[in-house]
Amino acid sequence: MAGSSYAYASGRVSGLEGSLLSGRIWHQLFAAEDRADVLRILGETWYGSLMQDEKDIDEVLRSSVSRAEEELAELSLDDDFTNGIILRRDVRNARYIWKSLATQGTDQVDTEPHGIIPVETLARAWSDPGEAESLPAEFIICLEKLQEMKGRPAVELDNELDKLAASVEVSNLGKLKKPLGSLPSVKIELRNFLTAARNRGEENSSATLEKALLHGGYHSVDEVVEAARMNRLSSLLEETVGFEKAAKALEEGFETGSFLSYQRESDLITLDLLEKASADMFSPGPLAAYVLRREMEVAHLKMITAGKTAGIDSRRLKARVPRG
Repeated sequence: MAGSSYAYASGRVSGLEGSLLSGRIWHQLFAAEDRADVLRILGETWYGSLMQDEKDIDEVLRSSVSRAEEELAELSLDDDFTNGIILRRDVRNARYIWKSLATQGTDQVDTEPHGIIPVETLARAWSDPGEAESLPAEFIICLEKLQEMKGRPAVELDNELDKLAASVEVSNLGKLKKPLGSLPSVKIELRNFLTAARNRGEENSSATLEKALLHGGYHSVDEVVEAARMNRLSSLLEETVGFEKAAKALEEGFETGSFLSYQRESDLITLDLLEKASADMFSPGPLAAYVLRREMEVAHLKMITAGKTAGIDSRRLKARVPRG
């Protein structure tokens, strides 16, 4: 796609970004009395058009991400770029289907519209080697490991699926120029340090931790494992430029036993990166950033909806969700 085409697409995306929730709306959501109040507030925003058919809120939020991806596909003239973004939807579908098959033995789960890989292919691949061979290499590796882990705890299955998600992002988003091209490494780095922090103190922690960490962060798996063993995770993370506040929040987490502030700082780092990517009008950055910002918005809306349903107060929600 030529620079002028990127500029045209970026202009269209600027209009779409107007549908992302404003600070005022986030303030209202934090102040909402309960789940019903959250739904009422969302009904008066861009999400209202998706709620008109009285869909379940989880389905509405899932549909909003799919719509953003479809808008990207419509605007993009680069098939490789489009497929790289849309393939992430197939990763999510693989998570829904394969995790259910590994734990409950059924593929009857809610899924999203397929991206590059038909949903039926993902389901049949579990028991049909021929279908499995048609999958991208990263998916085949993940599928084989999950089949070996059938019946294992959900957290272990999620870890393998996280590796698939990270691999797909590194292979696709990682090829783009910075700042967007650095997003996979940023997410892996932040995720690894949180995993290491939560794992600290467990029996056989080094061996367990090594299996749980992802490759591709700014620090190697060995460095993170050694830092966890030496109780210097915060100081190692601080070495990553721009992660100083996250390192401080990580240290506070060790003191308080809660890593909500660390997760909040991690999201702020990601949101800042996406904001910078949106500013490069002559690159695919704005297109991808719009989809990723919608994903993060949905993730934060799920947290608020779940929090209000559980009666969690606004102060605690604000300690985790970096909005408003």
